[in-house]
Amino acid sequence: MEKQMFITMNKEKRKVTWLPFGYEGENNDSYKVNNQYFTKNGQPYLPIMGEFHFSRWKKEEWKQSLQKMKAGGIHIVATYVFWIHHEEKQGEWDFTNSRSLKEFLQVCKELNYPVWLRIGPWCHGECRNGGFPDWVVNQTEVELRTDNATYLKWVRAFFHKIGQEAKGMLWKDGGPILGIQIENEYGHCGGPSDENEGKKHLCTLKRIAKEEGIEAPFYTATGWGGGYVVDNEMLPVFGGYVDAPWANHTKESSASENFLFMPFRNDESIGSDHNSSKAQGYTFDINNNPYLTAELGGGLQVTAHRRCVPFPEDIEAQTVCMLGSGANLMGYYMYHGGVNPDGKYSTLQESKETGYPNDLPVKSYDFQTCIKESGEIGESYKRLKKWHLMIDALGKYLAKAEEYYPDRKPISPEDMETPRVCVRYDKDSGAGFLFYNNHQRLRHMTDKKVEVAIKGEYINETISLTLLSDDIGMIPFHLPLNNGRCILRKTNAQPITNIGKRYFFFTDEVPFYELEGEKDSVDIVTLTKEEANNCWKLQNKLLICKETLIEVGNEVHMLTTKETNKVFYYEERGEKQEKILSTSITNPIVTAKLVKKGKKWAEYDIQIDNLYTENINECYLEIDFIGDNAKLYVDDYLLTDWFTTGNQWHVALKRYGYPRNLRLVVEETKDNVYYDIKVEKGKRLNKVSGVVEKEIAVFDR
Repeated sequence: MEKQMFITMNKEKRKVTWLPFGYEGENNDSYKVNNQYFTKNGQPYLPIMGEFHFSRWKKEEWKQSLQKMKAGGIHIVATYVFWIHHEEKQGEWDFTNSRSLKEFLQVCKELNYPVWLRIGPWCHGECRNGGFPDWVVNQTEVELRTDNATYLKWVRAFFHKIGQEAKGMLWKDGGPILGIQIENEYGHCGGPSDENEGKKHLCTLKRIAKEEGIEAPFYTATGWGGGYVVDNEMLPVFGGYVDAPWANHTKESSASENFLFMPFRNDESIGSDHNSSKAQGYTFDINNNPYLTAELGGGLQVTAHRRCVPFPEDIEAQTVCMLGSGANLMGYYMYHGGVNPDGKYSTLQESKETGYPNDLPVKSYDFQTCIKESGEIGESYKRLKKWHLMIDALGKYLAKAEEYYPDRKPISPEDMETPRVCVRYDKDSGAGFLFYNNHQRLRHMTDKKVEVAIKGEYINETISLTLLSDDIGMIPFHLPLNNGRCILRKTNAQPITNIGKRYFFFTDEVPFYELEGEKDSVDIVTLTKEEANNCWKLQNKLLICKETLIEVGNEVHMLTTKETNKVFYYEERGEKQEKILSTSITNPIVTAKLVKKGKKWAEYDIQIDNLYTENINECYLEIDFIGDNAKLYVDDYLLTDWFTTGNQWHVALKRYGYPRNLRLVVEETKDNVYYDIKVEKGKRLNKVSGVVEKEIAVFDR
């Protein structure tokens, strides 16, 4: 039976109030922000930001990683600067190799990639001591994260070093540093209980940062869970994760509200493992700030006691719910995984040994996210990419579009029957967007037919939806095409992007498009949902390819493990075209031998033969094992490790110099561990193999 819902839109637009942030100079793009949205060069703008930690990656691979992020539709790269990665011992500074912030910023500048520096000084990020060096936390007489004079002296020294690394890289100088985040989860996870004292400290940190040369058009602070934010000094940013691997239980989590359309989301579960505050609500004026996100979970970290798996539909659904609910900065944490660097005096992961509530892998920071620890892209990357392309194309309408909710809403996240829909509508252009989500993590939502009646001063439209379980999407209405010469009044297809006057949509149904105005002024191409998940917009072409594509200068390159690949592509005019690419792939021969076995562990020698590294991009070691965790060594040096989730482990070998002889230790599965995916008990290696990846040109100059 068809369910009917009503969405009524009020007549008055929200009042726009411009905030004291931004840049309007000559050395870079101009940005401003008001209480609703950003502008870029005078036009409404909905930015997309992805977290990538430079010090958790090999500097030789930074450039290609950033190219993958750009190809995935990420506008801004965010990165923590972990204090402990640079000053493990007081006065012993290390900004060399992969710890070189200066060199990372230079690569970003070369790629014209804006950067949001998250400078702490406390970061969390599943880092040892939350990023504080041991010598800082061991000084028991100094009250940390306050205006204590000694603490501020240490912070100033750290910020001074960051300022030196950032010299010449500020936005006003034509550099990439667009934004600065001060502290993290402050007032929610640590900091003084007195709100005024906490806000004063945030202003002190901002002042010191600017005095030490860390200056940017925008400053932010995390605002969830009662976190402290100072109005007009910093913008509040929010987040949400599809599960809580940090929770102190080993049961399935309750259904999350992050899969509902709700106004101005405040996910207080973030950092709940560290939460020592009882603060509730907001410490800033929500009407004077736009709805921005910085920790929209692109994945989940694993912990020793919880092996939560963020399924691709979880990541897509949560993203769509926040976008539909009015988010005007899509900021993912993490978007790109990594590997913890080696410490000189200790390991650098979060652990119970250091007083934190969770044990994490010593090396792995894969985060099960869009770009994995191995550098390979995941299904979540593809699902989000089509949304990012849409935001690029229609962000000028979406950024200004206000959100509206139906007369009937789900009574809780456990309500699998009530349709989950909302509308964003831009009253200036008339563009409307009907968002829907029929997915709830680890639940089964019923199939349903929905009739949504949308009413307002200038709009009276009814849209029918057939929602199958796990359907996630957005249908536009009254959408201007070709600068308004044509209006798409109604459709059953979801927009992706456009190349000039050619517009790309997707649906697995028979598509229909009700056009008004100069219908012949546009050309509409309809893709399938699978094609949409595998489409790329590069070099003014819409390409469809299952392999990874990146832009290298003015060329399009493919990263592939296959000898033969097909690429389909559209240009602004003409028919769909096909290109077949061939390359030779010789995978190595990998053998494993059981050499030792203890009561709780098994050790294997792994031999890699016939690995020809010339003219290859990467070689992945695919390790299929049964056990709680596994560690991979060269002799006694730990390369990396892995907590099993039920998914296969992939290790990228290039960063380790393509070793030929490895040692693998597998530990037996343990009781009292939560798994999303059922795992077999034991301690054994099932299979190990090597897969070579090559980089080949698809379109060159």
